Amino acid sequence: MAMHVRDIGSGPPLVFLHGWSCHGGFFAPQVEALQGRFRLLLPDLPGHGQSPAIADLTISGLADALHDMLGQYRVERPVLVGWSMGAMVAFDYLRRHGWRNIAGLVIEDMTARLFTDAGWRLGLGGGFDAAQNAATLSLMRADWRGFSAASLPHLFARHHAPEAALKDWIGAEMPKNDPAIMAALWASMAAQDFRDLLPRLDLPCLVIHGGESQLYAPEVSEWLAATLPRARRLCLEHSGHMPHLEQHAEFNTALAEFAATFAAPEPAR
Repeated sequence: MAMHVRDIGSGPPLVFLHGWSCHGGFFAPQVEALQGRFRLLLPDLPGHGQSPAIADLTISGLADALHDMLGQYRVERPVLVGWSMGAMVAFDYLRRHGWRNIAGLVIEDMTARLFTDAGWRLGLGGGFDAAQNAATLSLMRADWRGFSAASLPHLFARHHAPEAALKDWIGAEMPKNDPAIMAALWASMAAQDFRDLLPRLDLPCLVIHGGESQLYAPEVSEWLAATLPRARRLCLEHSGHMPHLEQHAEFNTALAEFAATFAAPEPAR
């Protein structure tokens, strides 16, 4: 069964790839601001939102689903906007399907590898290791609702209280996920390592980081911007892990400027 996809507007195409345990509806501020200037495609990635799970519940499986979607919807030269796990889906798509058909890439508050070790300190939370990963998987399988509630505060800015309505909405959406599906995708995400790919990604990239992210230190986005051949970095100082929701006006302006520069108009459908 195909993914659930919202296809809105016309113009240069933007494809929004949401984070783990979320769905395309998390990009509502982008739809409101940008649908008059761009074609927006907002899939619920497999196992999320209104899209059913697939047999291959891995980052590669989601990347293949993205590849199929771009063909099904005849999307030419899009900008991929990858938030959190969505960035890893974009990385895997680019590694296995190439970037000849991709105009640009936006990476929102994500790293190249979640795990940390003696040679890599830019993972999740600065110290996420195999033991923490095993504990995380056990918690989400045992009590998904409790795990979601405990995780929620860490998504927002460290020192800026989120809007109550936004916090309540996300707090209601995350528990709707299937814990077995979420655990499978988390395990796959934790196994990824894209450090060898990024120096070879010769396409325009915009790296957006939340200055108060509780998940990734500023050094993560600095490393990404220095490693990608054609990247620039934007830090939204008052955001946590979700700049597109916490500082959506600034995010939308930066995204629109980036996409207008690098994206070519899509042929008539």
